[in-house]
Amino acid sequence: MLCAIIGQVFAPSIQGEEATNKTLFLPKSPAAAAYVLARLSNKELIEAPRSEFVYVALLQRKGLERKYRVEALEGLVKIRKTDSLIELLAALKSLDKKGDAAEVVIRDLAPLVLQSKPDALKAKRSGLETLAKESQLAVTRQIGYAAMITAENSGDPVWNAASANPAGLADVILSIPLVREANLRAGFYAKLEPLLHQADPPELRRAAITAITSLPGHDAETFSTLATLLKSGTERAAAVASLQRIPRAAWQKDSAAALIESLVTYLQRVPVENRTEPDAVMAFQFASDLATLLPAEQAGSFGKTLRALGVSVFVVRTIPEQMLYDKTLIVVEAGKPVTLVLINPDAMPHNLVIVSPGAVEEVGSAAEKMPPEPDAQGRLYLPKSPKILYATKLVEPGQQTKLGFTAPAEPGDYQYVCTFPGHWRRMVGTLAVVKDVDAYLAAHTATATPKITEWKIADLTADISTLDSDGNIPRGKQLFTKLACATCHKVGTEGVAYGPELTDVFARYQNNSADVLRQILEPSLVISNRYRAFDFELQNGDELAGMVTKEDADTLMLQTGPSATLFQTLKKAEIKTQKARSSSIMPVGLLNTLSKDEIFDLLAFLKSGGKFPPHEHQH
Repeated sequence: MLCAIIGQVFAPSIQGEEATNKTLFLPKSPAAAAYVLARLSNKELIEAPRSEFVYVALLQRKGLERKYRVEALEGLVKIRKTDSLIELLAALKSLDKKGDAAEVVIRDLAPLVLQSKPDALKAKRSGLETLAKESQLAVTRQIGYAAMITAENSGDPVWNAASANPAGLADVILSIPLVREANLRAGFYAKLEPLLHQADPPELRRAAITAITSLPGHDAETFSTLATLLKSGTERAAAVASLQRIPRAAWQKDSAAALIESLVTYLQRVPVENRTEPDAVMAFQFASDLATLLPAEQAGSFGKTLRALGVSVFVVRTIPEQMLYDKTLIVVEAGKPVTLVLINPDAMPHNLVIVSPGAVEEVGSAAEKMPPEPDAQGRLYLPKSPKILYATKLVEPGQQTKLGFTAPAEPGDYQYVCTFPGHWRRMVGTLAVVKDVDAYLAAHTATATPKITEWKIADLTADISTLDSDGNIPRGKQLFTKLACATCHKVGTEGVAYGPELTDVFARYQNNSADVLRQILEPSLVISNRYRAFDFELQNGDELAGMVTKEDADTLMLQTGPSATLFQTLKKAEIKTQKARSSSIMPVGLLNTLSKDEIFDLLAFLKSGGKFPPHEHQH
């Protein structure tokens, strides 16, 4: 019978080859309907006429955007006359029975549960406790415990109840990173830190090593403790993974060489055929990152040793509030396997797209004109172009992804770039594909880490008088584009009118160069209402951020980015909360990669209003 049903899942609503409208026929049995819907592709399921069975499938299907899960949740609540937490808990129980294959979807649903208010979670305390204690998958149990901690607004009741059972306590510990409230997580430090030094039972120490880096305020001491464990070989895999989650600013330079030596010793003992296993890859990643803390000659020596081990793994991080990658040069051997790990600690999403030599502008410009619609692999802002070789998905704040590929056979300077609108002019690096990596590095002095100077107004005001006589306006114009200022601002005919117009910025500040410079270094000092960003939480659970460009009695027009495609009309009835941001959307460290002379050249261009004196055209 099911075979007959499957053959008629989608049938034309009218006869003939031109028929395009389709009707979905489903059996009345939930099990049979689920079987039929499982045969549909994600695209077919998204396009299916809505019904209770379709909503269940949308809520539990792997690989769907959050908006479809939220829609499904609302649909089930309406049809069944329940509430969202009842439906989410039921879905988690159902998915948990499917085993490991359902873990990705369970993790997708976790934020929908944990963003609930404590009172709402407390009302479901019995269901959460069942989820925490009776689920077969660890991730499901951990969601239950994280929700219970949130409901109690304290970790003590859950911790005390589980303390007699090591397996249950390990689940509680691993639930801590899922808790959204930072102060709640911070309260666990006194409980977790002693477990780092306790060998028995080992599952508790491993759990504590994993969870402790999610607790704010203890990065330096946690790095020191975990580094000691790593060097002793104690729970090496867990220690390496957690050390990489600690912000780079807390890494101890004086420990770097010893840690690398310990990791190299470990990697040399790993059989060659096993050096692409996850534990070895993570060790290689961390050793490569630690090498960037060392002087150039020592870092080069360690780099050569690591490459000789036959593993080509590169970790690229985004620099918070800088709109930059922390590596601007990656050197790989032509035709050899490469793995890139993109880690995004920034507050905005980023991706990493590898393109043919010289194709950054073409690909970046095309991406800016795209609507936010995913491709077949769920990737946003990725234009169809043969010049795009490899690409990650958009990585949300605090997340990471891995991109594995074979380096091009043809040597050359390929490039990697973030194609999120407005980022491509600034977030770009070089993937140097070469025949001999060591020879290339020996012949090039370029560093893979950009030089960062935390410029303050006091560092520059003493020399700002040189602006009138020595500013190189053409170079300032190039920097205006390179820094992505042109993505948001206009000077004369250059740039885009997303942020404030800058053609007359010096006139607005009475030709005071120091005042103009201060606005660049401290972009949140003065924010006009027209250019203030707002965060919106919608009634359906979605979140949006943007500038309000137009408002009437019933709607708001939002611009969510520097592109003509990034306008959205929002009904006021759809808005649950609206909160103005206290900070500017302009990056704080915009000038941190520039020299003092380059900063003054940029100011000279701004002061010119985009009008070049005749002699400047001869540069």
